[in-house]
Amino acid sequence: MTQNMDILIVEPGKAPRPAVIPNTLESVETVLGGAVQVGCFLPQRVLLFSREDTTGLAPNRCLPGKDGYISGTFLLCGIPEEGCLLDSLTARQQKEFQDIFVRPGEFMMVGSTAYADPDDVADAVYSLWDTLSDGDTVVLTKWGGNQEENA
Repeated sequence: MTQNMDILIVEPGKAPRPAVIPNTLESVETVLGGAVQVGCFLPQRVLLFSREDTTGLAPNRCLPGKDGYISGTFLLCGIPEEGCLLDSLTARQQKEFQDIFVRPGEFMMVGSTAYADPDDVADAVYSLWDTLSDGDTVVLTKWGGNQEENA
């Protein structure tokens, strides 16, 4: 019999939400829709699961304290003290990570490269200025931010 675990699911543009899923790698892959890659937050003993292939997925959140971002839906679960199964998040871990990921990420794509810092976007655009010929096009796409503020 498979036990369940309490996790957080973080979807692009939405606040993290608690969920209960079976405690198996297969159920994690089902939630994410494909093969997964794993990261971790220590000392909190929390695993981050995201899609291995993020091609075509919207940027979701910046990685806390690091350069880079996570694309598409990801989930957070606990790291067990022993054994090889996954573990539920404690109430404290859920609260901590709901606070960390409460704001949806805001990103600008310049061509196929995503940036989370407006200064980096400006640098990328300025560096393109002299490389483009007449009629060349670069597509800028904005993702995320507070939709109520944009309305």
